[in-house]
Amino acid sequence: MKIGKPALSFKEGFVAYLANQKKSLAIWFSVVLIQGALLNFLFPYPDFFSDSYTYVQDAITDLGLSFRPQGYPDYLIHLHRILPSAGFAVFIQYLLFVLSSLLCVLSCGYLFGLSHRKTNWLLAAVLLNPMLVFTSNLVSSDSLFCSLTVFWFTSLLWMIRKAGWANVVIHAILLVACLHVRYTALFYIFVSAITFIVAGGKPSIKIMGILASVLVIWTYINRQEDKTEKLVNERVFSAFSNWQIANNVLCYYKKIDVQGSDMPSKEDSIINYAVKRFIDTIYTDGHLGTQYMWDKRSPLKRYVVMRARLDKEKYFQEWILRSVEIGEYGRTLVKQHPMAYVRYFMFPNFKNFLVPDLEALEDYNIYDLTVTKDCKEWYNLDTDFLSPRYLRLEKYLMRVFPYLNCGLNLFNIAFLFLFLFSNWKRWKLLGKDIRSLFLVWGAFYFGYMLFSVVSAYIVFRYLEVIFVLGVIIPVVLYSHSYKSWQAAGSKIAGSNLK
Repeated sequence: MKIGKPALSFKEGFVAYLANQKKSLAIWFSVVLIQGALLNFLFPYPDFFSDSYTYVQDAITDLGLSFRPQGYPDYLIHLHRILPSAGFAVFIQYLLFVLSSLLCVLSCGYLFGLSHRKTNWLLAAVLLNPMLVFTSNLVSSDSLFCSLTVFWFTSLLWMIRKAGWANVVIHAILLVACLHVRYTALFYIFVSAITFIVAGGKPSIKIMGILASVLVIWTYINRQEDKTEKLVNERVFSAFSNWQIANNVLCYYKKIDVQGSDMPSKEDSIINYAVKRFIDTIYTDGHLGTQYMWDKRSPLKRYVVMRARLDKEKYFQEWILRSVEIGEYGRTLVKQHPMAYVRYFMFPNFKNFLVPDLEALEDYNIYDLTVTKDCKEWYNLDTDFLSPRYLRLEKYLMRVFPYLNCGLNLFNIAFLFLFLFSNWKRWKLLGKDIRSLFLVWGAFYFGYMLFSVVSAYIVFRYLEVIFVLGVIIPVVLYSHSYKSWQAAGSKIAGSNLK
């Protein structure tokens, strides 16, 4: 018995499947419209925090380069040309969240034969999640990146069934879109490669799919390096990543023994001197964070300001140019003290992966209810004081989510191991598509975990995608695992009767 057949045959098609769900779809569209209207009533203005103003300022200057990946400023620029409204920007984010979630759940229902009841329960778990709704109201790249990731992963679901030329093109576009918004998507190419390997379809299409994925990533990276070379005469792909690795090391710098004589270059020695002199100007209380990237008192910031004065260069250009030295300094310390990075950064950061700081999602406009002058003018806001109708509503609803996040992640980790263990002897009773889905989901989930833990201090909004895919995919896998157990039991019972 093969498990994993779609509810309707491919001759009937996905459109026929959607038509069969038209009553449920009509209800869900009504629900999300009401929910969106309620969100707009309770929070008449979008949610801003410190990163929001950086994104808006990047959109205003429109240099084509920014402190963070350029995807979200580009998103703000394009929508601003259509309608200069912050409400419109977050409305599109909410719309993308709804569409990506609907498409993912309905694709799972069609491709893997989920019942209508399970499909509706999954839609309820995702679309009615207040955390995901609040994130869509946040002027930040998180909701957009989550939606693009869900679209991208949905394209993988279709490729698992059968890779075609249309899948290859759509997948490549979504892959580079994810990368443009956040560099976390760099590891997505490995998940894509695994998907093409295990997918159905012609070998030539699989090979072209992998090559297309590599090509779009290489082209994007080369294009970014061309931009920075034009601006600062240095080919730099991600200045942000260079700063990030140095910041990570400085979070535990005082716990390791670093000597200036150990530095491999003059630039590293100068940076290390600045670090030793100014490391105590920031009080971290022994916790991880991003303060060494953004705080003006940071030794790294002081070093760049000093170099900018000496070079008579603008700060942003110097920030990019000196990121090469700063990144090399950070990587040098990691190479010299590898276990310190594991012990003092990765291990505490894994705890953050399980129970992250709510940070910007702790409350509406958590840092300041007033917006900057540039932001007010850019979006034609009628006030610079943004207040919700019910103060602290978001705070009360969100306080439980770090613990829900912990439960969801522990569940996914345990489920993946238990799924493999429990189905090992009856692996072939599972359909090829379900086996492939298990491999792809495992690669994505553990890849996302590892990349997050290794690369940057984790806050809650970075894990939004887990509350979508981490709910949907285990249900699909479990439903077919349960059927395989029933099939195995029937087979054993039949043999006993004989």
